Amino acid sequence: MTRSEECAVKVDKIKRMLEENALDGILIKKQANFSWLTAGGRGFIGFAGENACGVLLVTKEDIYLAANNIEAPRLMAEELPLESVRLVQTEWWHDGAIVNNLEKEFGLLSDDTALDSWFKAERVHLLPAEAARYEDLGASAAYALEKGCRSVKQGMTEMEIAGLISAGLWGMGLEPITLLVAADDRSRHYRHYVPTGKKAEEGFIASICARKGGLVVSATRIVAFHPDFAGEYKKLLEVEQAAFEATEKSGTLGDVFDSIRSAYQKIGHGEEWRKHHQGGMTGYLAREYRGDSSSRIPIAASQAFAWNPSIPGAKCEDTILKTEGGDIRILTPCSKDWPTVDMNGWVRPDVLYAF
Repeated sequence: MTRSEECAVKVDKIKRMLEENALDGILIKKQANFSWLTAGGRGFIGFAGENACGVLLVTKEDIYLAANNIEAPRLMAEELPLESVRLVQTEWWHDGAIVNNLEKEFGLLSDDTALDSWFKAERVHLLPAEAARYEDLGASAAYALEKGCRSVKQGMTEMEIAGLISAGLWGMGLEPITLLVAADDRSRHYRHYVPTGKKAEEGFIASICARKGGLVVSATRIVAFHPDFAGEYKKLLEVEQAAFEATEKSGTLGDVFDSIRSAYQKIGHGEEWRKHHQGGMTGYLAREYRGDSSSRIPIAASQAFAWNPSIPGAKCEDTILKTEGGDIRILTPCSKDWPTVDMNGWVRPDVLYAF
């Protein structure tokens, strides 16, 4: 399936939704939905913005791009796979009037914020072409993360480590939308370890969310310069194994979360689930739905997940796909020279001991 064909399938889904809800048209404003609808179009300028830099309007008859004269040429030439998209261009100094201008022409329009639950539900059920892109993205992200980690020398700062990993991700054509590094005991005190000038003398944990074509993968790797660093990591893999097994059984996100919580109890860290979320369903956002005990979101084939159990001093995380056959495939697999551990048939990353 080409990008154009994938985009056409999604446009048809939206048009059916318009008919079912008696809507004349809908505005797509969010980056995640822009990328989903355009089969990977980059509708952003900076990573931090939630909204795209152009607005897509889908009516029962046509699809339009409304953007200012700065963004419109690039979006039309590079990011939109459908030749039938009609352009509504605005001067940059009238940027704030884009939606009002569309409503003057087309009447009062709904948008993807009002219909967030519909778009999210569509985003998490991956088409075969999306799953294939996800596999390529995951393998590239894991390779770049591990290559960066292997390049780190004892005594480098967290920021220097982040720079090495970021360069590797960009070199593979991936956008490092989140990059966390915890050196030495810092990983015992914080779960979101934004890089600092702290030096890695005993070891470090590196976590990434990498994006390409709108899809996001998450992964974590650990390097030890001292034999005691991340000493309980293998225990944590038992928690992750419980998450994988529960995901394979299907059920709901809440069922997986309950399995994770029980596994923490078994490894002697019964309260650690309270210290950080445990991950959940992923896709065009790093976490489309987080798992918790109240979550009744059903688990189905062709969905991706990133579970991220953690304890003081250790974290494990990879992105997985529940296949049409119902099994679990790891989208961010270890490269051939990264040490691994077998966990009930799943090949999991071990700590890389560099001393």
